[in-house]
Amino acid sequence: MRYEDWIGQDVIVYCQQQDDIYSGTIEGWDRAARRLLLGPRPMAIPIDDIIRIQPGSRGRKNARRAIKSKTDKASAHSVGYVMKNHVQFDNAIYFKSPVTIWKGDKLLYFRTVIHVHTDQEVVLASGETLDKTNHVFVVRSIRG
Repeated sequence: MRYEDWIGQDVIVYCQQQDDIYSGTIEGWDRAARRLLLGPRPMAIPIDDIIRIQPGSRGRKNARRAIKSKTDKASAHSVGYVMKNHVQFDNAIYFKSPVTIWKGDKLLYFRTVIHVHTDQEVVLASGETLDKTNHVFVVRSIRG
């Protein structure tokens, strides 16, 4: 789904801090300030802090209907997320998500799979070990 498709949807927003879980209706996206605007009480959540957004109890049916009408097959979403914490790496491994890996401004891998990770290192399916501090890992979410 595109950003605009989420406006008006009832959602649950999970942030990097495990305790930070918000629910409400998406009122809009402030792309300039990189924030999600959540209602009914005004709340701005930095996009970089968001781990996952899922449809809330009232929005599940609408979101499912919108996804099914676009495609029945999973496809890569246009938005990538920089992986910053343990849970994001765990989810990428569990779901075998395609990961793009950068070192500085150089693209090392476009669509690779992570096999295992520790606090300091990531081991790719190919067996290569990369240091988390020297590389940027971007996961692409799958919809469908």
